[in-house]
Amino acid sequence: MSNPAQRLHKILTRSKQKDLQHKQMLVGWRAVLSLDDDVDDLIVISKIGKVFTLPSIITTQIRRFPDIPEELFLGWRKDLSSAFRGIHFNTSFGEFSTRLPDSLLTAISFCAHELHRCMPEKDVAREELKAIRESAWALYEEILKSDLPPNLARYLLDYLYLVIEAIDDFEITGAAGLERSLNAVVGTVATDTTTAKQASASPFGERFWGVVTKVAVLLKLGKTALELEEGLRKFLHPYRSPARIQR
Repeated sequence: MSNPAQRLHKILTRSKQKDLQHKQMLVGWRAVLSLDDDVDDLIVISKIGKVFTLPSIITTQIRRFPDIPEELFLGWRKDLSSAFRGIHFNTSFGEFSTRLPDSLLTAISFCAHELHRCMPEKDVAREELKAIRESAWALYEEILKSDLPPNLARYLLDYLYLVIEAIDDFEITGAAGLERSLNAVVGTVATDTTTAKQASASPFGERFWGVVTKVAVLLKLGKTALELEEGLRKFLHPYRSPARIQR
């Protein structure tokens, strides 16, 4: 099961670990979000900010279903808002974690169950996610060192980073975040056609669209993923039919 409520429940459950209570606030959040010690503090803070968005996303999704009584399923938000207000980065993590009663977690788990019943998210294989991240990052670093024209380098780097960031944030934003990154990349074929075609014809184009196609396959878009590869190729290179991307 994966949805915003399930992810929030998992994060808050980790936050209640007693050995984190006396840690400095950012140290505690690093542990909860499984971030390495060398991750920049500002990146940690940005990820905490994404956690803050989960209650609003949950609320929006729950309200889509009239048969789910809001007063029963969303009453926990006031307690969580109070807990979030206890986050000050110069204090201990316990200033936040001790404000999370078990009843709050139970209420959020009910939301997770209902969202899974009404609008389940796609399951994603973590090992495949890791492999895509590694190939995307390797390509990103190669492009950084290349002599591509600035506009093409920026295009490829910007959209590779969207995919990398969505993978890194997966425990917060889930498959929905990954799908948004995919849609952003594919959308540029229509909104920035000239640059997309030039980038596709570059030495990195085949591998770039290979990463994009692998994301589509990972999201279990089925036939759409196969059509994506062929459709992009025909649009970007209407006069030639290169070999299919190797997966």
